[in-house]
Amino acid sequence: MSEPEHPADVPFATSYRTHTCGQLRPEDAGRTVTVAGWVASQRDHGGLIFVDLRDRWGIVQVVLDPSDEPEGMEEAKLCRLEDVLQVTGTVRERPPGAVNREMPTGECEIQAAKLKLLAKTETPPFVIGEEATASEEMGLKYRYLDLRRPPLQRNLALRHLAARATRTFFDGRDFLEIETPFLIRSTPEGARDYLVPSRIHHGRFYALPQSPQQYKQLLMMAGFDRYIQIVRCFRDEDLRADRQPEFTQVDLEMAFVNEEDVMEVVESYLVARLRDTMKAEVEAPFTRLSLDEALQRYGTDRPDLRYGMEIADVSDAVRGSDFRVLRDVLEGGGAVHGLSAPGGDAMSRRRQDELVEVAKASGAKGTLTLGVSPDGLEGPTAKFLAEAEQEAIIAALGAGPGDLVVLVADETEIALAALGALRVEM
Repeated sequence: MSEPEHPADVPFATSYRTHTCGQLRPEDAGRTVTVAGWVASQRDHGGLIFVDLRDRWGIVQVVLDPSDEPEGMEEAKLCRLEDVLQVTGTVRERPPGAVNREMPTGECEIQAAKLKLLAKTETPPFVIGEEATASEEMGLKYRYLDLRRPPLQRNLALRHLAARATRTFFDGRDFLEIETPFLIRSTPEGARDYLVPSRIHHGRFYALPQSPQQYKQLLMMAGFDRYIQIVRCFRDEDLRADRQPEFTQVDLEMAFVNEEDVMEVVESYLVARLRDTMKAEVEAPFTRLSLDEALQRYGTDRPDLRYGMEIADVSDAVRGSDFRVLRDVLEGGGAVHGLSAPGGDAMSRRRQDELVEVAKASGAKGTLTLGVSPDGLEGPTAKFLAEAEQEAIIAALGAGPGDLVVLVADETEIALAALGALRVEM
């Protein structure tokens, strides 16, 4: 048998392998290759053994035919999931009926001439595959095994691509990547600092940075003009959906600019990063909203614009209402805001009650939910609203028959926050 080839265009070719498991294609047929990786599956078909071998780049099928007298046939029979193997053999195209369209390497396989067991595994605590089969606690305990799963490997590869795209873009804009210190004096920020005791200065503590804010401002004063850093930040906060103790952010600062200059750079960066990492084409400039407009229309400073259900102020529509709940709020300086959920009138009563709890979690006392029919609003509280008031509410919210109207009467800030949460929920 000929020696494995070491193509010059494969930078990771080593004495252990000439190709990765995810690299081979039908055009490699006839080539002698060596691959190494973990056993993803093993199947014995009456003496003919099939092994799916996995590495970071993908999975390739290895075939051991006893008639070829491959070296390591007995080891192949006894190999278990996650054993580490090295295989040398010849690439061949799969028969038409055996092609696996779900795998990038599914049109070819390796006809093994030599198989070597590099490391024997113990029985894994869970199955390693596309779907998570372990609890979160178990996955974290055996993180080195959980990280073998293709989805997590793709996530980390995507982070690498994002970091590379970030550096490439800002280098093209003449930014300097500058590292700022991690051990700093505690500075006033929006959260608690993590503290690190000093060995030399007894009783004194360093703080881990919540952001490089002061350092990057010093850099602007020092004349560096354009700074960029992919930086770790630390905040001693309780875990929430949008909060975690440590995270990575793309941090930048510029001198001699106004807000339009900053937004142009950030927009151009996001367009380039999405194109280079996700192959997604996004047009710039993005939709511009003032803070007040975003809060008034969506109840949040970070609205999802992929759907409508905009919030509207219906205070004027009900200002003279005999409905005491609304009248008392308006006379107390509050407001009545609402939104319309298309087709939402079909929601069950239980589901509508759940929405009330979502609003209460944002500080609201409750909600008024009303169905929309061709004749106006329907529901237990509809009778308290005059026909003209119902028509004004429907018009202000752009509602139609079958929709669900949700009103919140409260202080403006609370009403908007509650409706913003309801908008996302629905």
